[in-house]
Amino acid sequence: MKRFTILILSFFLISFTYGYSPEAENLNPMIQHPEWYINVSDWSFYSAFRVGLIHSITIENTSDIPYKDVIVRVSYYSTAPSKFGTLVAKEIGILPITLPPHTKNTYVKGGAVIGGGSSIFNAGNLEVLGAVPVIN
Repeated sequence: MKRFTILILSFFLISFTYGYSPEAENLNPMIQHPEWYINVSDWSFYSAFRVGLIHSITIENTSDIPYKDVIVRVSYYSTAPSKFGTLVAKEIGILPITLPPHTKNTYVKGGAVIGGGSSIFNAGNLEVLGAVPVIN
């Protein structure tokens, strides 16, 4: 019986400590949530031959670390008179840029493909979903 009690007690002790890491509590939120520190203040979008192109994006990085490959989501809204302003689709793309810490600059001046596009849709919202932290 004593052996059984020790076995059960060891099982609970191992199961409660499995996966616990003191380092996990101290992870930097700038690494875990880069979208909190990347702000887009201005951007332009146009569609050519059913390809959505985004350009002249003004982005501010308020964190202490640089980021690269910013993941964004563009929302498309209808311009048809009967459905004007209705959300039609969302497209996710990666901006191939590197953001130094504590900077605000305009990127992708030549344009970057962000997915499909159409002349009957209006791109009305740009959200930053994440980025890759550059850690040496």
